[in-house]
Amino acid sequence: MVFSKNKKNRIDNQKKLRTSILQAHTVLYISKKTGKTHIFRIPGIIPPLLFAFATMVITIAIAMTFNYLSVRKIALELEQTRDESLGLQSEVEALNSRIRSIQETVNQVTNYSEKIKKVTTRTDDRRPNKNKSQVNPSEQNGIGPLTREEFALSNKVTGLKIESLELKSLFDIVQESELKTTKQLNDLKKFLVEAQKYALKLQTIPDVAPVRGRLTSIFGWRTSPISGQARIHFGIDIAAPPGSPIYATANGVVTKVNRTEDYGKFIEILHDRKIITRYAHTSIVYAKEGAKVKKGDIIAAVGNTGHSTGPHVHYEIEVNGKRYDPENFIVLW
Repeated sequence: MVFSKNKKNRIDNQKKLRTSILQAHTVLYISKKTGKTHIFRIPGIIPPLLFAFATMVITIAIAMTFNYLSVRKIALELEQTRDESLGLQSEVEALNSRIRSIQETVNQVTNYSEKIKKVTTRTDDRRPNKNKSQVNPSEQNGIGPLTREEFALSNKVTGLKIESLELKSLFDIVQESELKTTKQLNDLKKFLVEAQKYALKLQTIPDVAPVRGRLTSIFGWRTSPISGQARIHFGIDIAAPPGSPIYATANGVVTKVNRTEDYGKFIEILHDRKIITRYAHTSIVYAKEGAKVKKGDIIAAVGNTGHSTGPHVHYEIEVNGKRYDPENFIVLW
């Protein structure tokens, strides 16, 4: 049969191949120096083994080359990622620095806002005792935002370029916040200066009542309780218990401490803009002539001296030699 013949041929070929592999190979080598011929017999199995070994070595070398290139690529990617990470870290540190600067500016804005609130809020300057002095708010040193030159130097040191920042949008927001808070701080500083000037001027205006009590007589024409005749009352009368404190109604200098038949014991204080305040019928005067007093200082005590029907303070305000109704000045009773 044909099938049996092909199978037989295939078996014969395998035997021949096996025989050829096992057969030894003869190699002749003639030495150039001696001219002798050397015969070497190499087993038939060696050449196939050498070929297989060479093939394996080449395959391993190719595989290692591809592996090296792959590892090298990963290393370069990791190095690039590290560089990007360091760049982002620098940007984040720069952002944190500028945010801290903004926070410091905001703290200053809050500080100045509180100062302005204290200056512009109307308070009662009359203090409960003579030795208590008014405390002026003190300036606090703060660290403002970076100047343009300092920021430029900071960028130069960190090597950050605004056009290549990964977090550029955040930097834009921070820069806008810096500009706004810095402008607000500068505006508040200017406003505080003006408010302090206004508050200082306000201290020289007699706008508080000289004593806490009850108004018993107003400014203008009235029937005198002493003579029973009509006469002009050039001030207002405020009744209070004997010994009650009488307060300076504005900053000024004591120009007169005296006693007359009509006023009894009285004190005069000269303020700015040629304003004079006068306090009469006191039982005792604490302030001395020439002394500087502040609004709210206790200068005397309520009494019943001079032409008086009971313990009270007769209070007058005179501007450029003309007397005005004190009620038009008083804001706080």
